[in-house]
Amino acid sequence: MSGNYKHCLADLRREIETGGARPAVIDIAVHELLAEGDEQIPGDLLSLLSDSAEYDEGMFSLIHAAEACEDGVYIHALLSVFPGLVLSSPRWASIVLMRVLNGPSAQSEMIKQLRTAPPPVKEAVREMCDRINSVSPQFLSKTVPVTVAASE
Repeated sequence: MSGNYKHCLADLRREIETGGARPAVIDIAVHELLAEGDEQIPGDLLSLLSDSAEYDEGMFSLIHAAEACEDGVYIHALLSVFPGLVLSSPRWASIVLMRVLNGPSAQSEMIKQLRTAPPPVKEAVREMCDRINSVSPQFLSKTVPVTVAASE
């Protein structure tokens, strides 16, 4: 990780924590991070999601940039930060998971990777699937295969 990448990431974190996650500022910071090309970008962006951010648009910019990666890379990054994300930002954790559930390719990749994921990751995914089902029963058909994979 280069010094410039760390600096850009720190600026982005500061904007989210103190600036309200203004969309224009987030977009510029994400562009600078993407220009650095670090392989940690998807996980770093997802770990910055915050339920206390003032602007949802800024959070969606982080998600869209992370989702631009190939499904395997994106799902790996998501699963690596998911337990922490569920604790720190359950609202955004549910949104990100629902987006994966709505994409057949991403859902399939998640099922594949969950089979060999560490127990804390599996537990976090199962817990969030249960939460999603309790609020939106129409997701049941999409959460069941993921829950089964997280139970293996």
